[in-house]
Amino acid sequence: MNAMTKLGAAIGLAVAVLASGPASAQKAIWDKISETGTLTCGAMAAVPMNSWKVDGPNRYEGYSIGFCRKLAEELAKAMGKPIKIDFYETTFANVVLDLQSGKADLFAGMSATEERKRALDMTGPMYDLAHCVVQRKGLTGLKSWADYSKPEIKISSATGTSDEKALQEMAPKATNMSFKENAQAILAVQSGRADGYVTNVLSCLRILTESPQVFGEIVVPTPVRGLPSAGGMRKDGDGRFHKFVDEWAARSRANGTVKAVMSEAIAKNGLDPNKLPKEFNF
Repeated sequence: MNAMTKLGAAIGLAVAVLASGPASAQKAIWDKISETGTLTCGAMAAVPMNSWKVDGPNRYEGYSIGFCRKLAEELAKAMGKPIKIDFYETTFANVVLDLQSGKADLFAGMSATEERKRALDMTGPMYDLAHCVVQRKGLTGLKSWADYSKPEIKISSATGTSDEKALQEMAPKATNMSFKENAQAILAVQSGRADGYVTNVLSCLRILTESPQVFGEIVVPTPVRGLPSAGGMRKDGDGRFHKFVDEWAARSRANGTVKAVMSEAIAKNGLDPNKLPKEFNF
């Protein structure tokens, strides 16, 4: 082995040690929460309806914040002691690093991408944002993707998004009016060129609320096609906290807790959750 090879191997070993050192030194998340009596959740300052900053003692609101509060209640029961909530402000650009470093124990509202799965333990899904169509006034009777899959039905979408992909796969015969920007796709309905706009259910609700004179109803076509979202936490090598959150998320979706938390966040954001289809569940 020549000198350069030896130097490269030594540097590689040093980097590996530095990368693994802090993680291995951290306590298991379950033990950390139990010992400190605190669940620290990631929070974001301005991501409606996920998380936003408010004045007063609550500090933050949003559905990811609501999930953390409910989870803290369940942890208190399981650990037999009060568990309080604390928040660490982060961003989507920094959240993975902030979780890995232990600045936050959990962020309860992020897509489980393959890149994130390699970096974090992902739990859930905690909720599902279904694809929906917000329709022009006067268009009724469409309930399934098959109902939309007709050449005479013109649906606008944002180019290259998961919403457009859902429309192409689930209603391939519909006339897909694809636009570079969401605003252009919405304008297509407002101008009468399109019958509806496909997006996620929270965006549908916001559009209907902001332009009730143009849009008539929200339809979540069957079979429901959604965007599952998860909770992220560092890989702690222990797994108790991961397992607990996973089981809690499944129970909470089944017993209506998730829907209640989502509806509360929607209402606090100035929208009316009652305008969503009654049969729809997150």
